Amino acid sequence: MGELFGGRYELLDAIGDGGMGTVWRVRDHRTGEVLAAKVLRQSDAVSLLRFVRETAVRVCHPHVLAPIAWAGEDDKVLFTMPVVDGGSVRDLVVGAGPLPPLLVAELLRQLLEGLEAVHAAGIVHRDVKPANLLLAATGSARPHLYLGDFGIAVEEGAPRLTTTEVVVGTPGFIAPELERGAVPSVASDLYAAGMVAAVLLTGRRGDDRGEAATLLGGTPPALSRVVTALTAVDPQRRPASAAEARALLDDPALAWGEGGMAGLSVPVRLPPLPPTAGAAEASPVGASSGGSTGASATPTRPGRRRGWLVAASVLVLVGGLAAVGVGLAGMRGGQADPTSSGSPSTSSTTSSSSSPTSSSSSATSTSPTPTSSTGNYTVGTVVQRVGQRCSLAQEDERATTLEGSVPVTCRWDADEQAYAWQRD
Repeated sequence: MGELFGGRYELLDAIGDGGMGTVWRVRDHRTGEVLAAKVLRQSDAVSLLRFVRETAVRVCHPHVLAPIAWAGEDDKVLFTMPVVDGGSVRDLVVGAGPLPPLLVAELLRQLLEGLEAVHAAGIVHRDVKPANLLLAATGSARPHLYLGDFGIAVEEGAPRLTTTEVVVGTPGFIAPELERGAVPSVASDLYAAGMVAAVLLTGRRGDDRGEAATLLGGTPPALSRVVTALTAVDPQRRPASAAEARALLDDPALAWGEGGMAGLSVPVRLPPLPPTAGAAEASPVGASSGGSTGASATPTRPGRRRGWLVAASVLVLVGGLAAVGVGLAGMRGGQADPTSSGSPSTSSTTSSSSSPTSSSSSATSTSPTPTSSTGNYTVGTVVQRVGQRCSLAQEDERATTLEGSVPVTCRWDADEQAYAWQRD
């Protein structure tokens, strides 16, 4: 049996790595389910704040991936969520290049549906980007998208805990008004959704300070109008809500139909469970037409004394956030449409698995970065120096340089108009 976390979650295998920690597949010994779990790699104040924000999200919707439960042990904490096995939208565009317009319209429609539920709960996501949009492995059938990663989400209109000079988010998807000190809002999330669509249509980023219209040559006019409206520099010119933006997609020319995938496929991107993990398997997304996965936030009892300290710290932070008005509101409701292809089941399967390390359709033309592999997924990236080029497929990936052992992250460099390894 693998390592048992908090006396409840058996760590099976690592399936991805994010800015806040490592993502594992775990078996919940209380329910027998196989879940995904994000394990916080360090308990500094900022990381704990993000952990609290993400675990506080309680939005139940077919296109939102919200946490289920959390646990603490020693100097680590984790929270669980359903497993998604089709990788991310970033994986799809890196592997396939510019996506067909009908597919982009469908992904944008599902993203806006998820944002509509998130905004109705009074939450601004603040980090809408392809890497945070996960996909069920639906093959060549209609795709099914989940909006995830609420680590920097905030309650709409709540006081900010950073200075006005600090802009939180991912370059290329940050609304122009946020760079001028504006408060995160529904409008800024809609801008990011529009930039996501522009990236999917072109395979590259545009100028994050201007409209994406210059990227959309050859795009069907109906879709181009929606993307242009979402990415307007003036937030007053954008749709007033995600629902209003979604209504703009109700054009017969953008209706989903046979051939929408244009020969593309969303494959299973997770390796098989380790053979020692037991006989129980997580059911794939779309295996049934049941409702969306529910969520509960009942804390589990840590197995060791320091686990109580971590759990207590998290609870103190939760109380502090509520006191200053940034505790995220709960919301329940919304069932998966049983007629929608790829509807989630209560034991759905999801991934933050590593994406390909190189592609001719990356945001910039770069040489593949050396990696070491187990045969199933990438386990390491070799970075020679700060400033070395990386790719869209490695966005937000962390590494350490061989020259000086400097912690670096792959980010978009607006000055160079390319991805590069930058100091953390």
